[in-house]
Amino acid sequence: MRKLLFLVFAAASLAALGCDRRESTTPASSRDAAIPGPVFLLGFDGLDPRLTLQFEKEGVLPNFAALRAEGGVGVVRSTLPFLSPPAWTTVSTGVAPSDHGVWSFWIPTADNPRGRYVDATCRLATPIWKELSEAGRTVGVVDVPVTCPPDEVNGFMIGGFPYPPNAPLTFPATLEADIVAKGYVRDAFDGPPAPGHEEEWLGRMRQMADSRRKIGLDLLFDRRPDFSMIVFTISDRVQHHLWKYHDPTHPLYRADAPEPLKSAVRDVYIWCDGVLGEVRGKLRGNETLFVFSDHGFGPASEGVSKARVVEGLPAALRAKRARGVNLFGGDFYLDDATAEDRAALVDALAKMTAPDGRPLVRAAHDLVPAGGRGFGIPLGPSVFAEEAEGFLFIPADESAPLVGPLEPTVFSGYHRRDGYFGAVGRPIVVGEVRPFDLQDIPAMAFHLLGERIPRHYIANIPKRLFPNHYFVERPMLYSGAPSDGLRRPDSNVGSPAGDAAPDAGIQEQLRSLGYVR
Repeated sequence: MRKLLFLVFAAASLAALGCDRRESTTPASSRDAAIPGPVFLLGFDGLDPRLTLQFEKEGVLPNFAALRAEGGVGVVRSTLPFLSPPAWTTVSTGVAPSDHGVWSFWIPTADNPRGRYVDATCRLATPIWKELSEAGRTVGVVDVPVTCPPDEVNGFMIGGFPYPPNAPLTFPATLEADIVAKGYVRDAFDGPPAPGHEEEWLGRMRQMADSRRKIGLDLLFDRRPDFSMIVFTISDRVQHHLWKYHDPTHPLYRADAPEPLKSAVRDVYIWCDGVLGEVRGKLRGNETLFVFSDHGFGPASEGVSKARVVEGLPAALRAKRARGVNLFGGDFYLDDATAEDRAALVDALAKMTAPDGRPLVRAAHDLVPAGGRGFGIPLGPSVFAEEAEGFLFIPADESAPLVGPLEPTVFSGYHRRDGYFGAVGRPIVVGEVRPFDLQDIPAMAFHLLGERIPRHYIANIPKRLFPNHYFVERPMLYSGAPSDGLRRPDSNVGSPAGDAAPDAGIQEQLRSLGYVR
């Protein structure tokens, strides 16, 4: 009996070993998956993962549903602050705002809270398309925010908002006349939707997006570079200004609003689904697609006065000239702040409540990383506070209430940190992806292209996106020094601009989008 049990056990062990051996030998399909291929990054500004899933379940996003069934889908964490300029610059450079130095739409100083509006020249880190161009790769980049003036690349670029006056829109420069002749429209700068004219505004947003979709995608698929990246901003614009018509719980919701306004948020997600379907239909079998947003979205109905917040801080923090200078959002600055000062500010903000006792802050964060890495640290806020649901930090003087209803012309929807992420194609596996950070995406693109990852990138590649044996066949390799690709700010960054004209032009663009009043 003992001998029989031994033989049964041995047979089972050999079978198990056989299974292990078959898995470990990496089938041909897995080896094929490890062969480098082109990478396509498709960005939708402000696409929210919760809304995406909701609309998938309603059956109106068939292409997002197919991506979930055939690829890896999850949540990507945005930067802190989770604004478009720092978030998209992080995707562009593979590093955090503490390294690339772009924290907002402008770079404030103690004497001038809007010392300089940001554009591509403010970046303190080399973008991925420059790194790839230097490695001999071809690139195509279309409408990524904070990429104007465009870089000289081995391929082409169409710069994204904001647009410094007199700056070229494209590289090569001759490309601009060609795309304009075909109907390319820059980001619209005719202001937030005026009451009673929201449908006209929505039509202009759609016209702009349609022109950029056709011309941008035609360029990318006609030329088929090794690395493609295109971003659509209409989802952000619509949710900022028309969320109140989408959300029946919003105080400004109108049951009698025209149907195109009530369905505008849903319709823009359907539009994004159409773009995703078009892109997937044109990709070749050896290409990998990443689809993602820079942040998510949620309701905004009550404003929290930054001036009153600062007024309520402990005297020791007010003595450090505690201030909040951005138009919207919970970024706060301290002069000569120590780690203890920042911890005290984090604690004070996290405990803040409305007069009726509701928490105002979801979480507060010290923005100075451990070890102090990065030339961009002095350009950014000391602490960032995420608002609780429905609240939005706003500028207001000390006479304003701490909390009050937002004006109807102010945003009715605002950013949330968690953005959407999906990936499909060789070698992506099917399944849920654990949350990771925006700054990891460039490292994955480099790796999938078969290039060594620049060592200054902050990379935490989610292993669950790839087959078990993938990194045996294709280990991640790095090159360069940790400081390569990073630079100190020029003397004009973080100080009042010497030439007022470019800042004046960008300020008008921001005002038209609702960020500046």
